[in-house]
Amino acid sequence: MRSTASQADPAYRYSWSQMAWMLPLAIGIAGLVVSAVGWATNPAQFYFSYLIGWAFCLSLTVGAYFFVIIQHLTKARWSVVVRRIPETLTWSFPLLAVLGIPILLGMHDLYHWTHHDLFDPTSEHYDPILADKEGYLNTPFFLARVAFYFIFWTFISFKLYTLSVRQDNDPDPSIPKLQRKYSAIGLGIGAVVTSFAAFDILMSLDPHWFSTIFGVYFFGGAFMSIMAVMILVSLVLRNNGMLKKEIKVDHFQDLGKFLFAFTVFWAYIAFSQYMLIWYGNLPEETIFFRHRLEHGWGTYSAILLLGHFVFPFIMLIGRWGKRWLPFLGFMAIWMLGMQWFDMFWLIKPVMEADHAALSLYDISAWFGLFGVFSAAFMYRLSRHALVPQRDPRLHKSLSFTNS
Repeated sequence: MRSTASQADPAYRYSWSQMAWMLPLAIGIAGLVVSAVGWATNPAQFYFSYLIGWAFCLSLTVGAYFFVIIQHLTKARWSVVVRRIPETLTWSFPLLAVLGIPILLGMHDLYHWTHHDLFDPTSEHYDPILADKEGYLNTPFFLARVAFYFIFWTFISFKLYTLSVRQDNDPDPSIPKLQRKYSAIGLGIGAVVTSFAAFDILMSLDPHWFSTIFGVYFFGGAFMSIMAVMILVSLVLRNNGMLKKEIKVDHFQDLGKFLFAFTVFWAYIAFSQYMLIWYGNLPEETIFFRHRLEHGWGTYSAILLLGHFVFPFIMLIGRWGKRWLPFLGFMAIWMLGMQWFDMFWLIKPVMEADHAALSLYDISAWFGLFGVFSAAFMYRLSRHALVPQRDPRLHKSLSFTNS
């Protein structure tokens, strides 16, 4: 689709230098180069570190996906001026599919169930529990499912983004109806797709363990994260002279409310998952928490509890924390760090259950993937108007006030 950036209202035009995407790209390339050293020296470590960074970026994109479709379905007015940020972020699904190729190459190291001798009754490594799951946990079916997830996410995101960009120049009254139509499809099927994606990509790392609400747990962190991203990007745009009048403190307060709400929601789902597993006391379920409470991992679990819930709960519960923009920006950065730490806590114990450690490659892969991811996002954001210009609810968003 042809860029409409040159046709945008000057107030909504992107006016930052190319460094906005070139700098994170340079950081990303540097991080991936360092990670490549890890691949050459310790492939298993590389694949787990890479998966942590990749899952973090995926969670941001999934959060953006759900935010956009919920705004269309609810006909939300307050969020129109910031909606182009998550709309742009949903364009990352094809990029993440390409960046996910190393994970597919490292499936033998990442996913225990890919070892064929586990399903052979004559092998000394035969696992009867996994043998019962072979119909689902097999490589061809896994690849087909992951391909479907990304095709579906990309299709819905592409439809909603292109309709929004088209609306910048075409006030066709049928566009909002089409946006709600695709959003309805995207919400219902997307909820199932996201749950199964969380099961396949993350939960199946430990194939003996299962939790029926793991998909909701992943969604909670993802939706919380997109609030942090929107806060940070909005602050960056304002600090560089863009959308100062359009994105007001009132909008930041609502974003802060959502950030707080989904911090609590994530904690609620995390506790519910823990409580049900503790109460059931089944070995195939409790092993997940055992691996994260022994051999030094208990310290990491405490950090996650305090950093992902207790600290932000105290800091964001008051109105002042949502309206003091420098502080809100700090909390957004903090919560993105905690989202990465959550992915680390979910994935790394599978590799090193008997030894808690943070590797250099865990950090380099994060910077590498997030740098490339951010560069692609900022470049795409520069291609069109920063707000949906002819959205019928834009004037309500511009005059929004928060009580």
